[in-house]
Amino acid sequence: MLGTALLAFLAAFISLGGNYIFGQCMSERPLVAGLVAGAIFGNIPAGVMIGAALEAIFMGAVNIGGAVTAEPVTATTLAVVFVVVMHMDQGVAIALAVPIGLLAGLFYMFMHLSVSSLGAPLIDRAAASGKESRIKLVHFGGWAVKYGLCCLPTFFGVLLGAEPVSQMISQIPATVIAGFTASGNLLPAVGMAMLLKMLWDKKLAVYFLLGFILVSYLGLPMVGVAAFGIVVVVVTSLRDKEVFDLEKAKGTTDTADGASPAISKSDEEAFFA
Repeated sequence: MLGTALLAFLAAFISLGGNYIFGQCMSERPLVAGLVAGAIFGNIPAGVMIGAALEAIFMGAVNIGGAVTAEPVTATTLAVVFVVVMHMDQGVAIALAVPIGLLAGLFYMFMHLSVSSLGAPLIDRAAASGKESRIKLVHFGGWAVKYGLCCLPTFFGVLLGAEPVSQMISQIPATVIAGFTASGNLLPAVGMAMLLKMLWDKKLAVYFLLGFILVSYLGLPMVGVAAFGIVVVVVTSLRDKEVFDLEKAKGTTDTADGASPAISKSDEEAFFA
């Protein structure tokens, strides 16, 4: 089982660590993580099928503000191992892997904050030294340590086995689970409020109001709201292009006549009238 746990650790490290060293290449998505785990354990079709099933679950899972969602790479890798190596039913494996992924998400967030905080002084010292080799060592060394630690839940989840892990999760008191659930329901609202505080502008307020009306009163799904937003973007872009072309043509005419290329305020008001 140790060898299997090490292979699972490798699969999780490739998907999770590779996602950030190559510039957010989305290798942490369940569909890619399932492919990687399936290739390592010799059953690519099963890995892709499990990844596709978990992709539907984690499709809308995004860490916004202080909200923490389940860690998809851990859940996907464990599900693939449970099905391919332990011959567990796919539905049972997915149902077991998702809560483990939630615990791994909390552990990942803790490691992200702690390792990043501890590594900041090392980065400052390496930058102050002016040595490129030292900067590369701190960068890639910190990357390997951080994501190696973040993949430990996958390693121990496979090493302990499905049944002990399931028993460990079942021993968590219901009140603790309820507390995590309540805080998890509140944190996305806090995260959205933080984003709105950064993005809020009087010119954008009307679009937020429009989205609220579409969802709350007209009952449109998110896909419908996104399609409506695309139409608004296209219409706004075409209008802005017309204004830009008009300004350009006006500036060219004024320059040819020897006048100033600037457009007066009265001209703009006449255009939008």
